[in-house]
Amino acid sequence: MSLNFQKIPFVKEWGSWAVFIYSCSMGLVAGLLPRPWQTGSGFSIRTLAAIIGLVFLVNSKAPLTSFLRAGENRKEHLGWLLFFGLTGLALLIPFLIDGPLILLISFLLVAIYLIFVSSGKEHYLLAELNGFALLTLSAPIVYFVITGDVSWKLYAAVLTFFSAGILKVRIRLKKTVPYRILMVLYCAAAPFFFYCVNIPVILLLPLSENIISVILMREERLRTTGNIELIKGAVFLILAGFFWQ
Repeated sequence: MSLNFQKIPFVKEWGSWAVFIYSCSMGLVAGLLPRPWQTGSGFSIRTLAAIIGLVFLVNSKAPLTSFLRAGENRKEHLGWLLFFGLTGLALLIPFLIDGPLILLISFLLVAIYLIFVSSGKEHYLLAELNGFALLTLSAPIVYFVITGDVSWKLYAAVLTFFSAGILKVRIRLKKTVPYRILMVLYCAAAPFFFYCVNIPVILLLPLSENIISVILMREERLRTTGNIELIKGAVFLILAGFFWQ
C-alpha cells in the first residue's frame, strides 16, 4: 500500500516557509559566529533534530486549522495534527528543557493563534503578526540549541524585520493612506529600536525598499512583492553574517 502524498496536509503558504527558513538560518548564523565548536558545541545532530522538530510543528498548522473548521469529519485532521505535533515536540523538547521561558512563550503564542482561528479572525493584522511571532521564534530556539543561551535580542531583530513584510503585503492589498503612513512610521521607528537594544542598524538596510515602494506605489503583482521580500530576507541574512554581534 503506497502513501498518497497529495493527502498529506502540508502548509502551502510559501511566504510563511520563507520566514521560517530565514529565521532558522539566522539562528544558525548567530549561533555559529562565536565559533562554539571550540568549546565542544556547535552545529550537530541535536541542532538538525531541533530544526526538523520545528518543521513538524510549523506544518501542524494545516491540520489544526482544518480540525477547527471541520464539522463532523474531524478524525483524519486530528490524526495528522497529533502526528505532526507530537513528532515535533518529541524532537524538540529534549533540547529545550533548560529553556522554559521559550516554551512558555511558544505555548502562549499558539493559544492566541487558536483564539484567532476559532473566532474566524486569522487574517486580521494582529493574527498575522502573532503568526510571524511564532515563525520567527525559531531563530532564538535554534540559537539556544547551539549555544545553550537565550538571545532575545536575536528574536527582536528577526521579528522586527520580517513583520514589516506583513505591512508591505497589506499595503499592496488595501492601498490605503493609513497603512502607508503606518509603514513609514514603522520603518522610521525600527532603526531607533535597534539602536536602543544594541542591534546593528545596518541590518535594516533592506527596509529602505519598503519606504520607496510606499512613496511610489507602483503597480506590482503580489508574486513580485513576494519575490522582492525573498531577496530582502536573503540580504538581511547576509548582513547579519557580517555585522551580527
